[in-house]
Amino acid sequence: MTSKPARPFTKPLPAARRALGVAAALLLASAVVAAPASAADPKVIDVVGQPLGVASGPDGTLYVSDYRWDGSVSAYRPGETVPSRTIRTGKFPTSLAVTPDGTLYVSQADGAQSEIGVVAPGADQVSLVMKVSFGRHRLVVGPDGSLYVVNPEENSLSVVKPGEAWVHRTIQAGRYPVEVALAKDGTAYAANQLAGTVTVIPAGAPSPSHTIDVGAGTHPHGIAAAPDGTVYVANIMTNEVAVIEPGGTSVARRIPVGKAPQEVLAAADGTVYVTNSVDDSVSVIPAGAAAATRTIAVGDDPGRMVQRGDGSVVVVNRRGRSLTVLDGGPAGTAAPVTPGGEEAAVDDGGGSDGAVIARGSFDVALPAVAAGAGLLFLAGAAVVVVVLRRRRKVSGAGCSEGWVLD
Repeated sequence: MTSKPARPFTKPLPAARRALGVAAALLLASAVVAAPASAADPKVIDVVGQPLGVASGPDGTLYVSDYRWDGSVSAYRPGETVPSRTIRTGKFPTSLAVTPDGTLYVSQADGAQSEIGVVAPGADQVSLVMKVSFGRHRLVVGPDGSLYVVNPEENSLSVVKPGEAWVHRTIQAGRYPVEVALAKDGTAYAANQLAGTVTVIPAGAPSPSHTIDVGAGTHPHGIAAAPDGTVYVANIMTNEVAVIEPGGTSVARRIPVGKAPQEVLAAADGTVYVTNSVDDSVSVIPAGAAAATRTIAVGDDPGRMVQRGDGSVVVVNRRGRSLTVLDGGPAGTAAPVTPGGEEAAVDDGGGSDGAVIARGSFDVALPAVAAGAGLLFLAGAAVVVVVLRRRRKVSGAGCSEGWVLD
């Protein structure tokens, strides 16, 4: 019998515990109600391995990375609850990104060498590898197919032009950028976790135009740009989402959500989804709203999300080895999978729980990997052994002591 792995990254410091309690009180004050779990709604299928990264292709294919030594990426066609194919990748695939033509980028490892694997549309294996510095690199693809690579240890972003396998330009960001969001006009917004800031980079610019302060010690992580240009930032340590208006230079308002919000997704209709990693829930914020209107119960340890072409939102539940599919409407209702494999919208008059469509039986401790430093495409010197949903205790000027979550 295997033992269940310890809860990752969710052991905050005393100050963080107090912050979590304050956020919980704010949630109660705003009367946001979490939907209870329902045994009747979920449709479950096995997942091989440890889901982590997720992306959606232009044809609606869903890609989910298996974060293991012998990792791979599973591809689900629209309506499928089992993968139609498995893509062979390097070890420990993490972040995924898909270009408009269907090319898949995979952040992976080969021993001590970190890489970005390139998978041609429809292929079942990596055909080209770009060597990068040892460590983790979050990937995002722009509308023109350009690949944006986040370099946390180097405090920078790198841009790879479509069809190329080398860096076109590298842009300085703030201290420890962990994610980047791209607005429709091409403006890039980088969430700098240790600086408590967001770096703003105009489309095509070689350097930032300005930096927006979201709060020292808030530890911004997930970031998303809505269709109208509004930017949403998940602040892990303060259990809130900071909202930056289009063209703004400061935070316009702060929206309380659940405990340890990690990722943010802005859907095509402007609805914002926030994964609360401690609460095992997703907060739903309608476009332009000043508060979350619903909290949906999902699987264990929710993390990354993606919206598919049909409007549904897929949530990766990492410790639960599962995916939750939410209907893409403003109410954020669940879209359970029918026995025949089709997704059907649910309207129960008051909203419904998230429907788990993939839950794995693989339940062993996660393998250790390494993260380090060094410029993109240049070998780094520092190597730190860590585990999935890596955490490091940090302190220093400009930020309170806490965990680095990535």
